[in-house]
Amino acid sequence: MTTTIESQQNTQSQNVSRETLRKNSAGTVRVERRDSGAIIIRLGENTERVVSLTEERLRSLKQALEEVAKSPPRGLVIAASSPDMFTVGADISLIQNITDPAVGEAAAREGQAIFAILEKLPCRTVAAISGPCVGGGCELALACSHRIISEKKSSKIGLPEVKLGILPGFGGTQRLPRLLGLPKALDIIVAGKTLFPSQALQCGLVDEIVSWESLIRKAEDIAVGKNTPRRRGPSIFDRILTNTGIGRSFVAKKARQTILRQTKGHYPAPPAALESVLFGLTHGLEKGYEHEARELGRLIVTAESKALVHVFFLTESAKSIGKSAKQAVEHIHAVIIGAGVMGAGIAGILAKNECSVILKDTEESALTRAVTQIKSFLGKVRYLSETERSFLLNRVETTTKNSPNTGNANIAIEAIVEIMDVKKKVLADIASQMPDDAIIATNTSSLSVSEMATAVKNPARFIGMHFFNPVDKMPLVEIIQGKETSDRAIATIAALTIKLGKFPIVVNDVPGFLVNRILVPYLNEAAFLLESGFAVEAIDEAATKFGMPMGPVRLLDEVGLDVALHVGETMRVGYGERMSSPAYVEKLVALQRLGKKVGNGFYTYPEDKKPVVAHDLNSILGVTLTKNTVTQEIEDRLIFNLLNEGIKCLDEGVAGSPGSEAAKQIDLGTVMGIGFPPFHGGLIRYADILGATQVLNKLEALEKSCGIRFTPAPGIVSRAASGKSFYESM
Repeated sequence: MTTTIESQQNTQSQNVSRETLRKNSAGTVRVERRDSGAIIIRLGENTERVVSLTEERLRSLKQALEEVAKSPPRGLVIAASSPDMFTVGADISLIQNITDPAVGEAAAREGQAIFAILEKLPCRTVAAISGPCVGGGCELALACSHRIISEKKSSKIGLPEVKLGILPGFGGTQRLPRLLGLPKALDIIVAGKTLFPSQALQCGLVDEIVSWESLIRKAEDIAVGKNTPRRRGPSIFDRILTNTGIGRSFVAKKARQTILRQTKGHYPAPPAALESVLFGLTHGLEKGYEHEARELGRLIVTAESKALVHVFFLTESAKSIGKSAKQAVEHIHAVIIGAGVMGAGIAGILAKNECSVILKDTEESALTRAVTQIKSFLGKVRYLSETERSFLLNRVETTTKNSPNTGNANIAIEAIVEIMDVKKKVLADIASQMPDDAIIATNTSSLSVSEMATAVKNPARFIGMHFFNPVDKMPLVEIIQGKETSDRAIATIAALTIKLGKFPIVVNDVPGFLVNRILVPYLNEAAFLLESGFAVEAIDEAATKFGMPMGPVRLLDEVGLDVALHVGETMRVGYGERMSSPAYVEKLVALQRLGKKVGNGFYTYPEDKKPVVAHDLNSILGVTLTKNTVTQEIEDRLIFNLLNEGIKCLDEGVAGSPGSEAAKQIDLGTVMGIGFPPFHGGLIRYADILGATQVLNKLEALEKSCGIRFTPAPGIVSRAASGKSFYESM
């Protein structure tokens, strides 16, 4: 495709994270001797943007600790190299490259041995944390006798290993439950959580929160015995649950049930982490370490781990798209037009991330509801105090008129009704009130960005910024480049997306963009399955059994059937009859059964109960139920429809240059935007693992049984003939 980002920049955006991790993380530790008699070991240089525990750094740390052990100081401090970098843990590239369980186990044993040297030193040891202290970094801190953390916004601590399909392998599953107690430790380890300083202090993971300026002084005082911070140990109840067989059995039963409910058996790491913790508490530390290392070796070579590492690198690559505009979004003054659910959601996350917001709507009642929604959102952010919540809420100015502050805004995001003429009028008005270089964005889910741009003075600054509902939970933002959208606009919106804690993908202005274009055929196929006599329950269960977060019929209700109808019509206009389906959504919309938001759609939503399929659904839709069990046919029809459309998008350049660039953006977009199972690594990766020949054979069989909507994409046919990967262009 023709893109406003030069191909060289795109290639770099896909590769920069992995290369940066390698280049910036290959250093050694630095040893400083202090007049107090303490020794400080800094994990890297202050010029290193990323500090990871590479093989070289671990060797250097081992040598330093062995020297310290020969002549123990009054105290030892393990310190951050800079205000925003303690360590991000193990080098993820190493995890990706291990294919032998024995190698993984040996790596774990080596890490455990190094941290054991630290733990056994006959002096106080203090982890002085600032910036991220995660994974192996957290395990390093756990081997210290004390942990203090700076109040920097970048500071966080935790064990996210299960999100990479592994478990903490440097002693984390053994030390953390002994520090915090079993319930709190499992809450962190099994869920892969990272905590902000206030959360870490509250649960007892750190002993004190201090300023960056006083971090080393405070750590040194603790190390040499001048100060002893008060520690929050486990409660009596938690000690009983941790140290008695009956208590552990009770916790384990509940934890296993929760893990199965959340993972549906697709992810081996969480149950393995649970069992590693329990094994160590039952059999002792030494056997616990041995078990932990064996399990790391087993997990690190699984397909699930390799897929999750693939997704990790995709998220890191996405962060580089807006790198050039990072400074430009440090101080954002935004105008949000439209105070509906989406507008309020966007205003809320902007405020939470230190952006000033003008939220404008024509109705006071809409603004009142929006403020209530924002309050509710901020109230769920547990690490915020009431004072902080009030401060963030005060960042949002609500108005039904033109605010005098609009002229100082540098970004506007329109989030009103999906009617082109109305959008053009509103966009022209807001653009006229703002500086000529301010970015103007639309949150449209389906309308043409290029056409909207015609209403805006200086259309190079106009862009699509498509959030997904609910805004506070969905991690993807589609950045839609119109015909005249500038590189600056793309970089700025990408940088803002990262500032908000989300991941950007850059797509072309085609009907449905990327995510909805891929999703609609999948949702349409659910209607065809209903027409074939399959029960709603069977259709949705087949999808969740594959690994989707919810089934397609339930998803329609969640999106809103009126919204789904509008998007579906846009797709039919854009792509013709191949995007048509039985008119079941239309029938329900005609009856004002719009889905979850009104309590009735394909499902009904009793208060405080699970949704149930509407009892009158079959009669309303005019379908005859003949198949009420989950079958392979349901999964095949749903998933291969996704694959077929995704590969069409791949080769048409909807999400970047056909080949690796587009494949990776589609992988990220499908995982973060439609919930394609992360343990498969994304839509294109799943197709690549199956292989073009298998995908082709399955689609040809479905074409014979179901019709031309399953006609294989040309790129599938050509790759099956040539043996090429889907990460290569045709």
